[in-house]
Amino acid sequence: MDNCNCFFEFETKNRIIYESKNFIVFPSFGQIVEGYLLIVPKNHYISMGSVPVRLYPELKLVYEKVRKILSENYEIPIFFEHGPISKMKKGGCCIDHAHFHAVPVKLDILNELQNNFKCKKIKSFLDLKKQFLKGKPYLYYESNLKEKYLFEIPDIIPSQYIRRIIAKKINQLDKWDWKSYLGLEEIQRTINKLKNKF
Repeated sequence: MDNCNCFFEFETKNRIIYESKNFIVFPSFGQIVEGYLLIVPKNHYISMGSVPVRLYPELKLVYEKVRKILSENYEIPIFFEHGPISKMKKGGCCIDHAHFHAVPVKLDILNELQNNFKCKKIKSFLDLKKQFLKGKPYLYYESNLKEKYLFEIPDIIPSQYIRRIIAKKINQLDKWDWKSYLGLEEIQRTINKLKNKF
C-alpha cells in the first residue's frame, strides 16, 4: 500500500477482499446494508477525478467485477462518490482519499440529487476527470440501471451527504454516519460471503 499513510490502516488491510495492481476492494465501515464495498486506489489521489487516465481501464475492470459479484450475492449495486478537488473543497467527503462506494440496495436516489444540484448524464470516468480539471467538486452517482450522473456541487455540502439520503430512504437513519455505526458484524459477514468470490 505504498505512497499513502492516511487511509490504509491496519483494519483496512484485514478487510481487503480483492486487489488488482492499483486498486483494492473492501467492506466499508458504516454498513448501511450488508455487502457495502469501497473501491480504493492504492496510491493517494483525492478523488477518482484526480486518478490518472491511464488507470481508468483497470478501474473500470475492478468496478465491473464488483458490480457482478454484488449482483450475484446481494443486489445490483448503486455506486457513488463525493468528488473533492482539495482539502478545502471537499464536496461532502470525509476522507481525503479517492473511493467509490458500491451499495447493494434496490434504490434510486436520482430525484433527491436532481432536486438539489445541477445534473448531467455521463458515459465514463473521463467526465469525472473533466470536472476535476475544472476545479469544481462533484457528486457521482450510478443507478441500478447503470445510468451514470455527475452533479456539480458547492464547495461545501454536509459530510456523508449521499449516505444520509440512502439511510433515510431505507429507514436506517441510525446507520448513516460510519463514525457512529461501524457495522462490524455486517463487515465480517460480507468478508465471509465474498472473500472467495473475486
